[in-house]
Amino acid sequence: MSELCLLTNLSSSEWAAWVQAVGSIAAIIGAAGIAVWQSRKQHQNSIELLRAENRFTRTELARSFLSLSSNCRIAMGHAAGKLKNREAVHAIAEGQVHFDFEELKVIEGAVRAIPLHTLPSSLVGLTMIVSSTVRQFREKVQSALDAYRSMDGAAFEDFFRTLAEMQESLEASCADIRTKLIEIERDA
Repeated sequence: MSELCLLTNLSSSEWAAWVQAVGSIAAIIGAAGIAVWQSRKQHQNSIELLRAENRFTRTELARSFLSLSSNCRIAMGHAAGKLKNREAVHAIAEGQVHFDFEELKVIEGAVRAIPLHTLPSSLVGLTMIVSSTVRQFREKVQSALDAYRSMDGAAFEDFFRTLAEMQESLEASCADIRTKLIEIERDA
């Protein structure tokens, strides 16, 4: 040890101080490295958790949209069932039979209130189709109830055919939504 000290002109206490200084620097660098590694690991875990939450949210939004669309289909079917023939339209329009037209407005509002930016992109087009179908259904019913006295046989046939087509369209949209939901759940 004294030869080493002689070659460098350092005393053993100076060597001890240098070794201690180098050791302290190595410990600081090691502690910083561990802190950086832990921070990166925590950030990676946070990203993975956020991705899992996003997958869950997308799936729940898709399920909710399917449920809402299915309920729209049921409500539209119920409304169309009440408007099954010319006499039923006259009776409803004249207030002889109760028809919950406000429920159609509520359903339309619920579908319209879906924030498209929160849905999985594969459901945006379908949401717009469902919203449009529900709105057109309500408008068609409103139009028939307003103009029932001036409607002839052809107009009534068009009205009943259009309601049936809208119900078929909504049924097809619900089937498409189910398919997209399966894909979303599979990818989650």
